[in-house]
Amino acid sequence: MTPTDPTRPSTQPKQAPASGGDQEQATQDYHRLIASIHEEWDALESHSDPSVMPSTRVMQSVMAAVRADARHGAQVQAPPTDLGPYTLTELSLRTLVRGAVDRVAQARGLCSSFEHAPATDGHRGLGVPTAVHCRISAHASCQDLPALAQQVRESVLEAFRNDLDSSPTVNIHVEDLHDDD
Repeated sequence: MTPTDPTRPSTQPKQAPASGGDQEQATQDYHRLIASIHEEWDALESHSDPSVMPSTRVMQSVMAAVRADARHGAQVQAPPTDLGPYTLTELSLRTLVRGAVDRVAQARGLCSSFEHAPATDGHRGLGVPTAVHCRISAHASCQDLPALAQQVRESVLEAFRNDLDSSPTVNIHVEDLHDDD
């Protein structure tokens, strides 16, 4: 039998409680035991004891996940398909929009932002995009900026219809002019 530390509560149950009063006492003992474990853990953690600190491998995994989330943006709910629901990242949406804008002659995508419907079915990210705001640069030789904006709008809508089976509102803002090809 190993000696016990008298300053710490025993983790071994003494006996099963027989009556209601004993049950209440056992519950109080249990809560004291849990509280003492939390206190001991907090004390070890405050002194950076390696036994309670996450390993290097765990920290690297957590940091990689955080970096990926920051780089790719929040998870965005997409309209469900015949095969079921799916999500994509904000980066994927921006890439879709950028490609659609850049396919229009005399237009370049600068940046885009989105408005989203509330997420459904317990999804913790953003809901389905309801509006897209595109900032573009038009070639300096463009004679009809409203027509260019309409072409960009149609291109973005086509990309959303084809790739995401959705039709958000698309707002175009011509922010800059460029003169290089």
